[in-house]
Amino acid sequence: MHKTLLFLGYSVCAVLSLKGQNVPSATIADTPLALYKAETRLSPHLYNGNRYHIYDSRSKDHQFFETESWEQGSVVYDGQLYEPVNMLYDIVKDKVVVRHQERIGLVQLQSERIKSFRVLEHQFVRLEANPESGISVTGFYDLLYGGKTALIVRRTKQRQEQIENNKVTVSFPEKTFYYLKKDDKYHIVRSKQAVLGLLKEEKRALKRHLRDKKIKYRKAKELALIEIATQYDKLHP
Repeated sequence: MHKTLLFLGYSVCAVLSLKGQNVPSATIADTPLALYKAETRLSPHLYNGNRYHIYDSRSKDHQFFETESWEQGSVVYDGQLYEPVNMLYDIVKDKVVVRHQERIGLVQLQSERIKSFRVLEHQFVRLEANPESGISVTGFYDLLYGGKTALIVRRTKQRQEQIENNKVTVSFPEKTFYYLKKDDKYHIVRSKQAVLGLLKEEKRALKRHLRDKKIKYRKAKELALIEIATQYDKLHP
């Protein structure tokens, strides 16, 4: 604490000494005080989780959602929105990982304090397990459609080991579980027939809608599910 205050004191003096001089604004923005504030802007809330260690770094696959490269996103943490945030989403452990520029390194956020986060144009929300709501596993769900007939996806990966040429190789095959909300309860849907069976009162109209849109369920499952849910809400406002 004493070192931090001493650092800030020197930084403030450095800024004050620049007043009255013809110094470009870019130079002032790069003073130690400005850099310190920029680095610690999110730390009181975001950087208090456990350290995260990259595992299976030599595997042919990775444990993250879509990419193992850092992506800018946003997160609602303790009721406050933070953006932009460099993040990764480990869908094996169901953990959001952020990168601190100082000594801390990688930090996995405390999941129970995350309401939602957005990355790679996907909106994830945290839902608690509740038999009455149809959610059996607490965790993050990809919100594909947020209407009355909401559509969410549970995206997971499982670590698997195989022996190839007397060497152990690691892979992370992905599984997805789709849930459609009807009558205030989520129902898992594993096929087109299951979806149309759940919305059976509009089965013919929904099948016709997909034909008119020229959407094949097998080739574009998520697009088809979004169209079905959206159209059903239009028929039942």
